[in-house]
Amino acid sequence: MEHITIEDYQMILDLCFMMNHYNEQYRQSILEILAGRLGSGYHHLTFLTLDQHDKLGDPVGINKVQSLCDSYTNVYDRFDIFSDVCKPGKRTTGVMSIEDIMSLHEYEQTTYYNDFLRKENLYYELAVPLCYNNRLVGGLGLFREKKEGDFTPRDKEIVSLFSRHLALSYHNSLKAQEFNSDRGRLAKRCQKENLLLKLTLTEREIVSLVEKGLTNREIAKQNNISFHTVKAHLDHIYNKLEVHSRTEMLHRINSNGIKA
Repeated sequence: MEHITIEDYQMILDLCFMMNHYNEQYRQSILEILAGRLGSGYHHLTFLTLDQHDKLGDPVGINKVQSLCDSYTNVYDRFDIFSDVCKPGKRTTGVMSIEDIMSLHEYEQTTYYNDFLRKENLYYELAVPLCYNNRLVGGLGLFREKKEGDFTPRDKEIVSLFSRHLALSYHNSLKAQEFNSDRGRLAKRCQKENLLLKLTLTEREIVSLVEKGLTNREIAKQNNISFHTVKAHLDHIYNKLEVHSRTEMLHRINSNGIKA
């Protein structure tokens, strides 16, 4: 039985360091890092995240797995032999191979293998639940062709070691995305408020009624003012917002998705 070497530990440390760079293509970047650093036998990889139903899905992949991602999402996710053990609330044993679930003979009879993985001549798989504080945050899949041979206990140990840091790194990546999203929404709200500060309270009320779909005559009747007064208010609003019509005004006011 092969044992993990000093070089393996150094490689794992290098991987952990490289995982701490967050960007919008985080999952794709991680797969490219893993394929590049782990070398032969680690070319076909996928990274799944939790969907709105807390189910592993929305896979991204590289090499042969990349072409399978859409068909997995649309059809074959329900046939995944690891789906019952890689889900929220389910205690897992860490990195799992096919034979941790069933015999290879049984596996060869499954729809998951025959109609899905076999299309790309893939055979062996490791499933890696990514858990942070005992909560599933994502999952990693590693695949090999039959001629490449199965994943060894050493392979599983290497994957197990770096996956612990990957789970933390991915959790932090999701938090960073949430922070950036919140910051973006706050910036847009501030831009909207600054825009509306150009208007008087009456003009803001006129804008609100226009948003509700009221015509000039309906606005005049509701506010007990003349039709011409409403038109004058709108002309002032157009000038302040540098627009020329109701349509342009509403687009300018609501382009950030926030009501006046």
